[in-house]
Amino acid sequence: MAYNVKAHPAFAGYDLPQTNTGFGGVRGLFRTLALWSAEKRAYNDTVAELDALSDRDLADIGVARCDIPAIAREAAANARRSR
Repeated sequence: MAYNVKAHPAFAGYDLPQTNTGFGGVRGLFRTLALWSAEKRAYNDTVAELDALSDRDLADIGVARCDIPAIAREAAANARRSR
C-alpha cells in the first residue's frame, strides 16, 4: 500500500514535484538520443553535400566554404524543429 505524502499535514499547501513512474525517464532518454541523432545526421549530411561541391558551384549558390558549418547548424536546427 502506497503512502500518500500529499495528505500529510506537514506538506499541506506545497506542490510536490512530479515523479517519473515506470519507464518514463528511460523513454525520455531514448527520445533525447533520437533527436540528437537526427540533428547530428542532418549536420553531417549537409556538410558532406556542400563539401563535395566545387568552389565554383558554391559561388553559384552564394555560399563560401567558411559558411558551411553555419549552414549545417541551421539544417540541424530545422531537423529539430520538424520533429
